[in-house]
Amino acid sequence: MITSISNPLIKKVIKLQQKSAERKKTGLFVAEGRREVSLALKNGTKAAHLLICSDIYNTDADYPIDIQDHENILTRVSRAAYNRMAYRGDAEGVILVGQQQSWRPEQLVLPADPLVLVLEGIEKPGNIGAIMRTADAAGVDALVLAGARTDIYNPNVIRSSLGCIFSLQLASATTEESIAWVRDAANWPEGKKPTVVAASLQANNWYFNTDMKGPAVLLFGTEDEGLSSGWNAVADKPVKIPMLGDIDSLNVSVSVAILTYEAVRQRHGS
Repeated sequence: MITSISNPLIKKVIKLQQKSAERKKTGLFVAEGRREVSLALKNGTKAAHLLICSDIYNTDADYPIDIQDHENILTRVSRAAYNRMAYRGDAEGVILVGQQQSWRPEQLVLPADPLVLVLEGIEKPGNIGAIMRTADAAGVDALVLAGARTDIYNPNVIRSSLGCIFSLQLASATTEESIAWVRDAANWPEGKKPTVVAASLQANNWYFNTDMKGPAVLLFGTEDEGLSSGWNAVADKPVKIPMLGDIDSLNVSVSVAILTYEAVRQRHGS
């Protein structure tokens, strides 16, 4: 058991938690908590270290972690050592150091009528995590980050997603690469190019009057800038959400949830 907070492994985990440059250099990330670790392992994350504090950790039938299956990478740590690493002190008692996975849009495996979300330039980890939770709950087939401005394996993204980062088909690319991917019929099942729906304050059409039952891509930009001009040639269905009060925009994660569940309603309403 590691008891010293000066142990090299403890220091390594802390550095990965705090430094984006360290995560980029090593290709590793840190996930903390039973749900997050369970979902990471369930969905094929290659684990480098599994750290358990027996004084805190309890099993969870909904989010199991097969500790015996990971004995070769298991390290037990004291409460003091765990709390030195953990964002949430004394909570759940399990930390995973795992290998990051990086996918390109063209590597996504899509069903016949996919529902795909594309986020351009979204920066706040809390918003990205909240959108991942919506995507998971709504059964979205893939999430593409175009021109991402934040480290997708930022611990705040993982925490706010409640581990859904590991349950989604997730890809990243530049804005230009993402536009090219959406436009190329060869990237879509049976060559059926999707309806591309863009959330926009300048649109004339209400989102609930737009057909999203077939293959569909829902586009979202930042709250202050919206989508970049390159998407204009791709987005054949600009839509808006009614804003009946004094403000002129919603949090982007809320906008994503509204449009995504309208697509779900249309696809499964019967």
